[in-house]
Amino acid sequence: MTNTNISVQINGEPFNCSEPISLHFLLSYLDLSSERVAIELNNSLLPASLLSSTYLSDQDKLEIITIVGGG
Repeated sequence: MTNTNISVQINGEPFNCSEPISLHFLLSYLDLSSERVAIELNNSLLPASLLSSTYLSDQDKLEIITIVGGG
């Protein structure tokens, strides 16, 4: 059985995982709510409806922007 090591950048920081994971799983792992973030994947804004079906690939670049309400 072969391990697939995936190296990505999240907000400029390295992140490694041993198998492909969905962006929905990643947000859960990072304890972030998918309703309160915007995600840019490889310089393209990703619709929230695609978080469960989009998987990380080696060398992907993610920017996760947390939306904070205030008054």
